[in-house]
Amino acid sequence: MVTIKPFPDPETMLMYALIPLNPTTWRFVTILPAGDSPDIVIRFRRSGGTNRDIYIDRPTVDVDVFGPKSQVGTVSAAARTIQSQILSFASAVVSNGVIQHASTVTGPRQLPEVNPNYVRYNATYELLIHA
Repeated sequence: MVTIKPFPDPETMLMYALIPLNPTTWRFVTILPAGDSPDIVIRFRRSGGTNRDIYIDRPTVDVDVFGPKSQVGTVSAAARTIQSQILSFASAVVSNGVIQHASTVTGPRQLPEVNPNYVRYNATYELLIHA
């Protein structure tokens, strides 16, 4: 019998990889905080994907970048910065595993946001990860 390690959590992996690369004013979360933050908030959510073998997981992860509506250019630039950083992760070792590869499924684009004070940019990435 082969013992297989559990796959790492992709949202946590991205946070471990991205936090050290970005301004301390950016907040990385998996659940949006209550209230209106004056800072940029980046939310990660696994939206799908599955393993095709027993060693590599292929999650798709939605990345939402939120910020004040008055800073739409800054929020757009942040979304594109996050994209370039995610795409640079090739064999990136983080605390809970390895990001073997990343690719863009849907690039950063502005989506409607229910909070009238915020602007939202969303992108989706496919990761190849393992423990």
